[in-house]
Amino acid sequence: MRIAFVHPRFPSAEGTGATHSATQIVDGLANAGHDVCVYCPDSPESESERSEIQLRRLVGDSSHLHTNTRLNKEIVSRLDELRKFDIVHSYLTPLIPSIARVGENSSVKTFVTLNAYGGTCAKNDLLYRDQKQCQSKSTLKCVNCISRTGFDSDNGYLYETASKLLNLRLINTGEQRLEHIDGFRAPSEHVRNNYAQFGYDADKIAVIPHPVDKEFIIPHESDFSEPYNLLYVGTLETHKGVDKLVPILSSLSQTDTEFTLTLVGTGPLEEKLQIQARNHDVAELVDFCGFVPNKELPGVYASHDCFVYPGIWEEPLGRVYIEALATGTPIVTNTYGSISNIVGDAGRLTDGSINDFHNTILDMTSNNNMSVMSQKASEQTKLYNVDHIINNLTDMYDNLGSVQIN
Repeated sequence: MRIAFVHPRFPSAEGTGATHSATQIVDGLANAGHDVCVYCPDSPESESERSEIQLRRLVGDSSHLHTNTRLNKEIVSRLDELRKFDIVHSYLTPLIPSIARVGENSSVKTFVTLNAYGGTCAKNDLLYRDQKQCQSKSTLKCVNCISRTGFDSDNGYLYETASKLLNLRLINTGEQRLEHIDGFRAPSEHVRNNYAQFGYDADKIAVIPHPVDKEFIIPHESDFSEPYNLLYVGTLETHKGVDKLVPILSSLSQTDTEFTLTLVGTGPLEEKLQIQARNHDVAELVDFCGFVPNKELPGVYASHDCFVYPGIWEEPLGRVYIEALATGTPIVTNTYGSISNIVGDAGRLTDGSINDFHNTILDMTSNNNMSVMSQKASEQTKLYNVDHIINNLTDMYDNLGSVQIN
């Protein structure tokens, strides 16, 4: 098949989990013998080392200041070019309006990965006022949520609000054109269910998880003894629940068991967390590592005793879970959606409170459960085999998203 794939950035780029997942999909499709052309919102640092993968920069006639609006305009401007492909697959949910235009005006099969909630939520998190899971929507309710929601960036309230309102306009446009998208890929069952709740046809959504990066499949290195080294990997922002991490560590430090905490990642809450660590008198127990290149992450996971994720939103299928599983690092996270199926016996779930994280982690250490969970993680990792996932993707393409793949 000739496949046009819209990447979040470009193959080989460092960045979010979505960036790495998309690159693995691109490489997997090329390895399976498909002719892949990758459309890149950012400038590739170099030409692809793979001769079978073409790179094209999404630069068109639009100069719109809103990134998602501009990218939609640029996709539409390439309609004649995209007609030459068998498949157009976007990894960016805000592009649903323009991908639907491709499907409406050509015989090309169109697909969108629902990597997060940008296809139905202007904030991309389904958190109403950053406090609770949104259960219903209307334009008025969304505007109210956008205008009253805090923000973590340095761009300012007006900029952030205007950007989200423009996202909402794209969402409303896209929802009117969903019939022209042949299929959607959700990385987990709860993402599929959430989109179905907001009006998407569940029969057109295939559940296909992210693939594990083979570089992360390495032996675990820690010996699960004191001091127990806790790990967080991800952006330092509100919906990731990172403001709970230092209080969790502080409460654990009041016990007779020794703990440390490593934070890998950057974000708008970094300074707040550093102040928090000093105020809780645990600054010497917290290591702020900042950005760590992807190639160095396997060793970071493998050298820690427990991966802790206290997010307040329903993480679609964070790559951090798969990376922790692949390195044999036990997981402690919130209970939500289908997360129990994702983590399996390689972790423990909490109610999201600092107290329950405290009790769960302490119980894991006192009962010596971590080494057993580490062994279970290897079995769980098999669910994310890249070859299996690529086969599911091509099945989705062939069946136009009408057959559910699990």
